[in-house]
Amino acid sequence: MKKTFLRKYWIILTSACCLATAIGLACAGDYGEEYGTSNFTPEIFVDTTYSPFFYSWQFYYGIGHDENYINRFNNSNVKEWSVWLGKAIQPATIDYLLNTAAGKSVDSALSAPVSDKKMKAFLEYLRMAKKCEDFSLTSISRWDLDTTKKKLNFDVTALNRQLQDRLTAAPDAFLQERYWFQLVRSLYFNGKPGDVVRTFDTYAQKFPLDKLYYRSLAYMAGAYYKQKEYSKANYYYSLVYAGCDQLRTVAHFSFHPQEEQDWRGTLALCRNKDQQATLWQMLGIFYSDPARAIEEIYRLDPKSDKLDLLLVRAVNQIEQKFSSFQTRLPGFDMMPEQKDSSNKTIKALIGRIADAGNTARPWAWQLAAGYLNTLDRRYPIAAGYFTKAETTTPKDPRPQAQLRLLKLINTLASARTIDAALEQRLYPEIEWLGRSQADHSFRNNDAFEWVKKVMAAKYRLSGNIVKAECFSTRPAFYTNNNNVESLKAFLNKPDKTPYENFIGSLCPIKRTDLFEYQAIRLCFNDHTDEAIQAMQQSEPGKAQITLPANPFNGRINDCHDCDQAAPQKIKYSKIGLLNKLKELKEKIAAGQDVYTNAILFANAQYNITYYGNNRSFYECAIIGSGGIWSIDSVYQAPITDMKIAIKYYALALSAASNDEQKAKCQYLLAKCQRNEWYNKIADSRNPWAEKKESQPDFIAWDGFKSLKQYANTKYYSEVLKECGYFSTYIQKAH
Repeated sequence: MKKTFLRKYWIILTSACCLATAIGLACAGDYGEEYGTSNFTPEIFVDTTYSPFFYSWQFYYGIGHDENYINRFNNSNVKEWSVWLGKAIQPATIDYLLNTAAGKSVDSALSAPVSDKKMKAFLEYLRMAKKCEDFSLTSISRWDLDTTKKKLNFDVTALNRQLQDRLTAAPDAFLQERYWFQLVRSLYFNGKPGDVVRTFDTYAQKFPLDKLYYRSLAYMAGAYYKQKEYSKANYYYSLVYAGCDQLRTVAHFSFHPQEEQDWRGTLALCRNKDQQATLWQMLGIFYSDPARAIEEIYRLDPKSDKLDLLLVRAVNQIEQKFSSFQTRLPGFDMMPEQKDSSNKTIKALIGRIADAGNTARPWAWQLAAGYLNTLDRRYPIAAGYFTKAETTTPKDPRPQAQLRLLKLINTLASARTIDAALEQRLYPEIEWLGRSQADHSFRNNDAFEWVKKVMAAKYRLSGNIVKAECFSTRPAFYTNNNNVESLKAFLNKPDKTPYENFIGSLCPIKRTDLFEYQAIRLCFNDHTDEAIQAMQQSEPGKAQITLPANPFNGRINDCHDCDQAAPQKIKYSKIGLLNKLKELKEKIAAGQDVYTNAILFANAQYNITYYGNNRSFYECAIIGSGGIWSIDSVYQAPITDMKIAIKYYALALSAASNDEQKAKCQYLLAKCQRNEWYNKIADSRNPWAEKKESQPDFIAWDGFKSLKQYANTKYYSEVLKECGYFSTYIQKAH
């Protein structure tokens, strides 16, 4: 017979019919929000007891895998026994005896004289319950897949007989129900499935529909599953699912429709429409056809609360496209538009139900239909649903926030460009959304990021790149100094409107950051005086950041750690370095010891690049920090450029008065040539990456060739000893 039902997540676990020992077999990682991208908050629409079944890339929402099979009922069990025992024993003691004490401790307590009849009855029950826990509540590691049955050190047959005797002789319903539960559980693990069913049915009518009843019912459902009576098993699992919130996840885990015939048999067992609706809801979770489940529940009862969970699951799944959602704008810088032909059936169904307006929560369906139409770029239709929802949505803060959020998304997405009128219309909504980032009662983070990107894209289309930059920064913006000056002027504008003040506050780059960035770029381009002026207007704390190494050192082999660990007689800050460069430049211009001052200037220009010992000089809010691969490609060329260092090493060479000085200049020039070679051949995202295979293993740079003529110098000998490149070159040259 053709299989009609397939698990989405756990086909291999179909044999897991035991509710009490169902465990998770996988771990969740740190991959962001478990629901992916979302603006539709399920907690607003659905009772939180259903929260494990909200849409999630994990097994169960919020908990990953349900591993609380040992401690699930500890607290309620203590409370129930405390009421029955009265004041004769403290709850803390009851808790210890029930949940911590070993069987031997209970035996010891029984060996002592116990005058209170209820206390003695409790201990006698507990002694047997502890034995049952040895085989039913064994802790299982998620890493341990050994399912070998644990060997018991007592006679289970004798235990079951004692439980039956105690069940028959129990003086009240409270004790009787507990012995009944222990017997059902023991028979499930160690007896025949038929005995489990018989024992459950014999006594079930005597007890209320409480937690212990549903725990016992779960074992009976498992017994039917062992007998391959899947219709009955799934029916009783659905009763557990509906009747006990704490067992809802494990009931659904064990629920496993096999074939259409079995499924029809399960439905036939239902006593009313609500039971049928529960079954369809369970089927709609994790299975392949939630639209069918919604349709069937709606046909049974349009006002069934079983519909709400399936609705939000469907919306949360469909809205994953929001991560690539865009408006129809040329040049929009998000993912390209993709036609979405999936989920057509369920979208149409949600729209039809929303139009009918006859559910218990018509506003939920109207909001869902509106949002789905927004995602399909049917903005006027979406707006119509939101207009309807304005009259039906409860006045509570969270539903109203959901409505307001979805309306904002639709309004912005439908606008082709942004004008002053739209700015005024959107301003209070975006400001509200920004404030709402601290409110975690509804999902708003994804929407806020999307709003900022879309506002930026539409401003760029209209040519207002400054406002665009305030909403969403782009590194390329700062490569043009006119853009930087325009942003500075906007941020410093004295008569900004409230809207301009707001978007200025959104801008991640502050005016002082712009000055610091300009100072760095000016320094890299040998405009020292202008760099000082800019750095003086940056944030004082950043201008005074101490550089980790002496920037004026020039090593044969670059060793950043060595330079940074070495003691520094003078410690330079960013502004301090610029002032020293100004001093050196003035001395060079005056003809004072040009060789020494030029080589010191060149060393500093070398060391503030990526290849030097003071990368922190260029690290700032705009360029960023960290490895070269974490810095945007538009900034990689400036921070690896050797032109200014080469300029001043060449100047020092022209002023050198002896061979030692000339040898040093030639070698330092060779280092710059080496770095330029790396810049040309390395991966554009990482100038320090391995060279391409097509490149040679070794290059004889001009500086090496020129250094050969100074073989008589001490510096030449030091280079030959320390520099493997140069040593290789000399060996090849000979």
